Amino acid sequence: MAEWQVDLAVACEPYFVPPLPHWLGDSDDTVAVLTRSGTGPPLSLIERGSGYVVVGWGEYVVVGTYFSPNRSLAEFETYLGLVRAAVARQSPKPIMVLGDLNAKSRAWGNPATNPRGRAVQVWALLSDLSLLNRGQVHTCVRHQGGSVVDVSFATPVVARRVVDWRVEEEVETLSDHRTCGLEVVLK
Repeated sequence: MAEWQVDLAVACEPYFVPPLPHWLGDSDDTVAVLTRSGTGPPLSLIERGSGYVVVGWGEYVVVGTYFSPNRSLAEFETYLGLVRAAVARQSPKPIMVLGDLNAKSRAWGNPATNPRGRAVQVWALLSDLSLLNRGQVHTCVRHQGGSVVDVSFATPVVARRVVDWRVEEEVETLSDHRTCGLEVVLK
């Protein structure tokens, strides 16, 4: 984060969520929102559940998300309902929802749409969230192929402030997921 001057990140399936003020994780430690230590506004915990954490960061609300690909569609739909309710409780604040939902959709650059992808599309529409992903670069690359499962959404006021969304293809992450980045013009 320091090398690229990244102010805020969402880590999905982190190895460890340290008990530090600039790291806040969900109830299962499967996703965390973190900031570069000593820079920018502090993080404040708003709420956490299994697979999601809602934090305040200055004027913004950031929701970090992770949902395992090994769980059922019914569990996924229940999870989306919980995240939708968490987002609704923060309205009308400027909100970003970032993470790995393990859902595929042509809407965010995947070659095909699966049932989870359709569920996320409906969820985003009902949550009044705009898709930030651009292009078709795979966010997850494995030996058997790649996919776009890491997604970024925001309320319309935040989406209008996004000047760049990209997948870093040349950066080693020691993971099968690539780093996705976005640049928001802060007010």
